[in-house]
Amino acid sequence: MNSLLNVLNVSFSRGSLALFENISFSIGTGDRIGFVGHNGSGKSTLLSLLCGNEQPDEGEIRMPRGQRVALVEQFVPAELTQLVLRDAVLNAIPREQQQETGHHADELLQRLGFSADQISLPLHLLSGGQQNLVLLARAIVLEPELLLMDEPGNHMDVMALTHLKRYLLSGQHIPFLMISHDRELLNSCCNRTLFLRDRTLYAFDLSFDLAAQALAEHDVQAANSRQAEEKEIKRLQASAKRLALWGKTYDNEDLARKAKSMQKRVERLKQEQTTVSQGSGLALQLGADSLRSKSLLTIENLCVLTPDNQHELLRIGFQYIRAGDRIVLLGRNGVGKSTTIKRLVGAHNRTDNLVRYNPNVSLGYYDQQLEQFDSACGRRDWLRGVSDASDERIKQVLLHSGIAFADLDRSVNTLSGGECARLMFVLFQLEQPNFLILDEPTNHIDIQGREQLEQQLIDSKATVLMTSHDRRFIERVANRWWWISDKQLIELSGLEEFYATVNQDAMPVQLLSESTQKTQPAADLMTMSDDEKLRRIEVIETLLREDKARKEKFQKPARQQQWMQELSRLWDELR
Repeated sequence: MNSLLNVLNVSFSRGSLALFENISFSIGTGDRIGFVGHNGSGKSTLLSLLCGNEQPDEGEIRMPRGQRVALVEQFVPAELTQLVLRDAVLNAIPREQQQETGHHADELLQRLGFSADQISLPLHLLSGGQQNLVLLARAIVLEPELLLMDEPGNHMDVMALTHLKRYLLSGQHIPFLMISHDRELLNSCCNRTLFLRDRTLYAFDLSFDLAAQALAEHDVQAANSRQAEEKEIKRLQASAKRLALWGKTYDNEDLARKAKSMQKRVERLKQEQTTVSQGSGLALQLGADSLRSKSLLTIENLCVLTPDNQHELLRIGFQYIRAGDRIVLLGRNGVGKSTTIKRLVGAHNRTDNLVRYNPNVSLGYYDQQLEQFDSACGRRDWLRGVSDASDERIKQVLLHSGIAFADLDRSVNTLSGGECARLMFVLFQLEQPNFLILDEPTNHIDIQGREQLEQQLIDSKATVLMTSHDRRFIERVANRWWWISDKQLIELSGLEEFYATVNQDAMPVQLLSESTQKTQPAADLMTMSDDEKLRRIEVIETLLREDKARKEKFQKPARQQQWMQELSRLWDELR
């Protein structure tokens, strides 16, 4: 396997904060690497170093001369938001190459799940997940030999994530390094995992779950070794002290010399002690209270409109939320999940006959855009402005959450997305709400934070209405499931029906011009080889089998008819 990039003994500090020290790793032609670390550990900084945007304090980064490396950014550049999708992708390459690359860009966007109509839409009209797919297309159109991605799955619904996974696992064979906190995405797509913690890098040739297990086993062995080493150091120290005392008491130079030699051995053992991870030091706590009442929220005959109030997104006939419910709101990007959330939040503490809260509800709202952090004030000042807690209480909770004293007054507009998200949960701990509405709470939060949040939501018996695209988070936390489909809110008995629909509607990656959702034109069949026809038959038969296995009300008879017609033509061509 050829090496595409080598990181050799690299160290980097941001001001007085050391992010990593003497880390080394390589990326080869067959690597699909997941890059994991807690919020603020320096993952995005390392990507910046790999791209050459910053230089390491020590060490070097080597790659073959002329090698094409593309970066998938975490956020959409502001100058792209007014461009249509096609132009936003082509904007990544020199102007003189754009005309000849236009057709390739169209095909690429179709492979990533965009329709012909969407390709001509302005970027700002797309959902956050769709915008992230456009960022991926901008990188791929450069035809890179190595792909670097900074949390590409953020804001993506299950449909967009399906397209992302299928592209990364397709026959393109573009090696990549991907920062992600999505455990399903890491497990599905990566064959290696790097953990950045304690300013050190841990590398495993395993997918995430197996790598995390191996790291945990390493930690247990390290702790056992450290315990044995400390026991030996204490034994030697006691012996050295005893020999030194005897040497002084009996004026014996040999004993005094042995004592000094033993003490030198102790100092050497201390320097060589096995390192035991201190962890991130970060702790995520909700502090949510519980409300003893049968009903916290009732929704009746509610019509949810688009933000401009011009179009109907969905109707909710009758729904209710009881104490202890943990409801996840499901649906594709753009169906109105966040708009519905904002409509419900806006009705709190107001007279609204369509959305009625229990008068004892204390609401905690998490906004996925984190817009309230566009401020130059420090962490403590920000919390003072949104909470009634005392200064001493604010300081205690921040320190208990793992924020260093020197960082208590760091400006909130300089924090990473994960650090802002954690600050929202600090606010909840101060305010103790008894009903939480969380819009994409898992975006930006590291894996440790997600796992802590999962356990907190379950153990606290909090009442929660939430949106999330983290499948593992949903499966662990939710006990009720609301699905927005065809402008209706449907309550599901489980997640199987929802994911079955998503898998069927997502376009599998086949040939660039191929779509599994439409009947293959006869002219295209004439140009297909027998192997391509057989692969196509396998795809259609799988789609038919999956659709017919679903409940009748979720089947799609029109598509079944199209697939049957195409199968007939394919078999005719093969005979």
